[in-house]
Amino acid sequence: MKRIMAAGIAATAICLSMNANASSMTYVDYSIGTVDYDSSSSSGDYSAFTASIETPILPLISVESIDLNDFDILKLGIGASIDLGSASNIYGLVHYNDYDDEDSDISFRVGINSTISDRLEVRLSHTMYSDQDGRDNTKLSLGYYLTQNFSVSGNYAVADNYNIMSATARLSF
Repeated sequence: MKRIMAAGIAATAICLSMNANASSMTYVDYSIGTVDYDSSSSSGDYSAFTASIETPILPLISVESIDLNDFDILKLGIGASIDLGSASNIYGLVHYNDYDDEDSDISFRVGINSTISDRLEVRLSHTMYSDQDGRDNTKLSLGYYLTQNFSVSGNYAVADNYNIMSATARLSF
């Protein structure tokens, strides 16, 4: 049953993506992967759901729900993006982070997205946390657009205490 639901969701996403004009920062994506910790030989599961919307009032609104090996983080943020030519943009976000069992804090993210060809995109971002320095990370992603607005990507994030390898499916609007 899970395979039928996954196939239905994928088919719907591809159909919707064929009829929309995408904005580079308006999207919904889901990532799944593994976390490798530096301090031990163990690894854990990683998943993230992200929604980003460009609006006329606040240039960029971002919501992220991250599950880092059963440690949940909810990120609510605002920011801005600037186009650099027709194929690239830079952006900045400030997130309020709500943790499972720790005090909340703020994080700052800067990044660049660049289209290499009509189907390939590279993304690089760096996130710094105000109170949780061990979570500061740099993430590199290489995405392939199956349609104009639906892409899959491979991601690698490096933090002080762990590394994350993941795959992402993204639907841009």
